[in-house]
Amino acid sequence: MNSIYTNFTGLFKDGSPLDFLATWQKAFEKASEKEKALFEETYSDKWFTYNTPQMSLTAQGIMGKYRLRFMASVIGNESPTPLRRADGFDAWTKEIPRVGHKFFMPADVYRKLMEVYENPRLNDAAKVRAIEKTLKMDMQDAYLGVKDVMDNIALQALSNYGVARFTTELNNPQGREFEVDYDMDPTNKLVAPLPFTDANLASGVNFILLMSQIISDFKQKGIEFGELLMSQDLYYKIRMSEPVRLMVHGNDRKAKNVTADQFNELLSSNEIPPITTVTRKMGIDKDGQRLSTTPWNPNFIALKPSGIIGEIQPSIEDSELLPEKDVTYFNAGNGIRIAKWVTGESTNQKSGETTQGSGRLLPIITEINAIVSMQVRGFEAKVLPDGANYFTKDQYDAALAAG
Repeated sequence: MNSIYTNFTGLFKDGSPLDFLATWQKAFEKASEKEKALFEETYSDKWFTYNTPQMSLTAQGIMGKYRLRFMASVIGNESPTPLRRADGFDAWTKEIPRVGHKFFMPADVYRKLMEVYENPRLNDAAKVRAIEKTLKMDMQDAYLGVKDVMDNIALQALSNYGVARFTTELNNPQGREFEVDYDMDPTNKLVAPLPFTDANLASGVNFILLMSQIISDFKQKGIEFGELLMSQDLYYKIRMSEPVRLMVHGNDRKAKNVTADQFNELLSSNEIPPITTVTRKMGIDKDGQRLSTTPWNPNFIALKPSGIIGEIQPSIEDSELLPEKDVTYFNAGNGIRIAKWVTGESTNQKSGETTQGSGRLLPIITEINAIVSMQVRGFEAKVLPDGANYFTKDQYDAALAAG
């Protein structure tokens, strides 16, 4: 059955008869025309442009055009058995994994909406506000659920040497396990000279000097950074570290706190780009329970160019090619498709309405070799190679293997 919101007829807004679902389709079209994010601006909105959706989009086609690889431990029955990597992930060359999020509105919520709709004491404006609020929440959750996956992949990759992995244990409990490897250059994968513990930040690591050295080294390669990414807790620890307080206030007043403005001025004066703290949390559904996951690895920092670092390539969603007659659909733009349908006794399901956002799309980091991913916590201290101010990951792995 089509969406229950088709039942709320005869209401007026701004002097005109209101069709709730038609109004939402216009809102999505208007947002697409203006190329602006709907509801909120995500990291993927700020860092990526969207390509036109393609009819057929495969992992093999993407890999042939861009510098990245897909790996998957769960493959379709029609796929030949591929060569296996040491960690058990298989090469994936079929369709792009489908992003889908469902949100269920039970019948008791609909009952309350009907009570509002049929209440003769309420004017149209009050009824419209109540119904629109519930409808917006459903649409927003479905739409942003798809956008969240784009953020999830990008943030994981930037804080994990260009690799994003989705597993049932970590962040994709009801979906296909897969990995996206953006093939970051080994020289862009760094390890700090010492772990950024409180003790090392106080005396063993000078953050300002270390960042200045890295930025200078990469500037000689023609790479200039415009943004430094890290977790909120690490930002605070660095800002309040003794070397930073000493640089800002001098020896006599180094016990004073460093304000955000003072820290930004210190960064700027040392040609270090401004810091963006990544605080993104996302919800996942596991066994019927909503859990939160944090895509950014707090043990890493990343340096990236300012602005756009890639593009998102969508495919035309299956439901646009083969729509079901009892489902209400919305094209939300950029390959994202929203569907609403009613469940009940005829489908042997709990009575209510399901809202689903879905799409086949993937963020492509085209500027991967203009990005540095650096582990700063969660590793064992090793002796630096002669003349080095920090490790590449290969150098650190060699030092670790040497014992």
